[in-house]
Amino acid sequence: MNKLPIYKTEGIILKSADWGDLDRLLTIYTRGYGKIQARAISARKKDSKLNGLLQNFTYSQFLLAKSKTIDIVTDLSVMNSYNHLHANLENLGYAFYFSELVDKLIPAPERDEDIWRLIARAFEVLNQKRNDLPKIKIAFEDKLVEFLGQPSLKLWLASHPTSAQRLNYLQSLAGEPINAQRFLAQLSS
Repeated sequence: MNKLPIYKTEGIILKSADWGDLDRLLTIYTRGYGKIQARAISARKKDSKLNGLLQNFTYSQFLLAKSKTIDIVTDLSVMNSYNHLHANLENLGYAFYFSELVDKLIPAPERDEDIWRLIARAFEVLNQKRNDLPKIKIAFEDKLVEFLGQPSLKLWLASHPTSAQRLNYLQSLAGEPINAQRFLAQLSS
């Protein structure tokens, strides 16, 4: 029997999508490997052990099987489901924004402890009742850009303080629109 190599890592699910009839395709930022995609086979079956555990913005310990194409989630243990974040629309909006930024600005798996700590801390903050989320957003953008090796961008963002200017520059880096920003704008108005 041909067994696939197994590995373990902790990570936060940034996004998920239905794939095929029963599978889920996950984008996860992991501590050990950076941003990865993984497939949860038959996760949408009612009797699947993964059913209900694969929510966006969940911090888990993942057991994955290495595959030729997309690694396979074989098991996971939820470490933090961020209940306050999921129950608060404004915090949830920021979580979608942060996740979209990470997904669009980080093109491939590459381990980065600074980015991991930034993302993990951002989700801890979003899981709290706070009144300073717009300031947290700016700090997150600045640090993410700095950790991606664009210290001059941090200076550019600081000298272009309007949210539209910041968004335009981040979208130019991503090469596509940051859609969650529209949702955040609606929450503010």
